[in-house]
Amino acid sequence: MNNITRPEFITLTGADDRTDLGRMRELSRAYPIEWGILFSPERRGGPRYPSLSFVSALRFGGFRLSAHVCGKYARDIIEHGHAFELESFIGSGIFQRVQINTADPEVDPRKVGQWAQRLRLNAILQCRNDDHFPVSTDVHWLFDRSGGKGLSPDKWPHTKDARRLVGYAGGIGPDNVSDVVQTIGAIEHSYWLDMETGVRDECDRMDMDACGRVCAQVFSHEEEVQ
Repeated sequence: MNNITRPEFITLTGADDRTDLGRMRELSRAYPIEWGILFSPERRGGPRYPSLSFVSALRFGGFRLSAHVCGKYARDIIEHGHAFELESFIGSGIFQRVQINTADPEVDPRKVGQWAQRLRLNAILQCRNDDHFPVSTDVHWLFDRSGGKGLSPDKWPHTKDARRLVGYAGGIGPDNVSDVVQTIGAIEHSYWLDMETGVRDECDRMDMDACGRVCAQVFSHEEEVQ
């Protein structure tokens, strides 16, 4: 990865009640990881969507965390400007960022950003234009056409502002992360990578070995990258 810019951090999304907290701590100590925690009232306690008791156990683990809000919670935030049941939990200091998962083309990034600021969080929204990122700086933008389905895009957009933090997701995993970083990191800028399906096993569990392989490929030999 000579002369290639590495991501600021990697977001590994989908830890649930079956995920080994000890392995999460080990990886967090070794690499710059943000753990993406999925929230949906309809799917709580199932694969990828942990119980609130599991999330509470993360409080004192020293983890960097982002809340990924789905389903009714996301719709309530977009349509009504609140999700009261969720807000007291994600605004309690456990999380640093909050991602609203929606395909609604009319979502207002300014309103979402203001909502997140009330909770002292940085907001994330997804975008799907592979030519460029949205102009708005009210939120962090994550390029993601996949929506957790593990689908790779034909190309990745770049930002003209090297200081602006942007994200990339879609079909990234241990088999292709090096190639993805070679492509995205060819232009110097601040970015993160997000992975979900690419780091899960055949039983839909978060595969901690796959998470470790991804991080080792991206962050090993730091002297060779910017």
